[in-house]
Amino acid sequence: MRLKHRKVKLRYGENPNQDAHLVSISKPIFDYQISGKKISYNNIIDLDSGIKCLSEFTEPTSIIVKHTNPCGVASAKDIKKAFIKSYESDKKSAFGGIIFLNRKVNSDLALIISKNFFEMVVAPEFADGAINILKLKKNLILLKIPNYKNKPDEYRSTLFGDLYQTRDIKPINEKFIKLVTSKKAASKSIQDLIFSLKVVKHLKSNAVVLSKNKQTVGLGHGQTNRVDALNFAIKNKKNYFKKSTFVCASDGFFPFTDSINILNRNGCTILAQPSGSINDEKIISFANKHKISLYFTKHRLFKH
Repeated sequence: MRLKHRKVKLRYGENPNQDAHLVSISKPIFDYQISGKKISYNNIIDLDSGIKCLSEFTEPTSIIVKHTNPCGVASAKDIKKAFIKSYESDKKSAFGGIIFLNRKVNSDLALIISKNFFEMVVAPEFADGAINILKLKKNLILLKIPNYKNKPDEYRSTLFGDLYQTRDIKPINEKFIKLVTSKKAASKSIQDLIFSLKVVKHLKSNAVVLSKNKQTVGLGHGQTNRVDALNFAIKNKKNYFKKSTFVCASDGFFPFTDSINILNRNGCTILAQPSGSINDEKIISFANKHKISLYFTKHRLFKH
């Protein structure tokens, strides 16, 4: 059976001077739209990024995405608490962001969301009352999208042709990490570490995630070196979370002790990173000396 392609013109491309359209062989994103302005090229790129990240989580989770990167992520016992925590992770960056939720939005949560400016709200379900509240913001895009599972492969277009690769869909859980120092982390902290790894996987490299109580407290990404990414994350933590302890996940190994030294000075007690550096033993030795629980991941989590 020959698949039918559907071509839809978009508002514009990455910038207003660029034309753009979407070609789809499955259900187009527009079919999920409840209200709001017309979806743009950048909206679709952000949607792709946010939905992939959200698919890592099964418990109530809220992700706020800005320019394809999560800027606040949190899991909690209910979706309202998860959203509040994700927003409080970085209120400044959340302005104009896209909210991704994996549970139904009720009127109570809709009222909270409506108090601030967001570009889109994406959820598997909306209560009628929630829709009535959010539709008052005429430009706010509401999308009712089921909780997706990641597809097994992906590709991107380049000047030299289309690049294909298998998608990394292996679960991130306790089997994904291995303790390599003498101090073992508490069970709650290990869950925070797993939470952090699920987020760091969806940030542009170099990427680090600082979190506590399944809430991101500092994110660093897209920097050309890991130290700058870490310092950026630490700065956010100091602005919003003061002197609280935290765990850290890195998408690549720390090649020198400078980064782990920064983490130690700022209250990090647990760290996860892939192995592979010629200085792995120095990192392990530093962690043991300063009683940091260091875990190596099965593989790195670059998003290039």
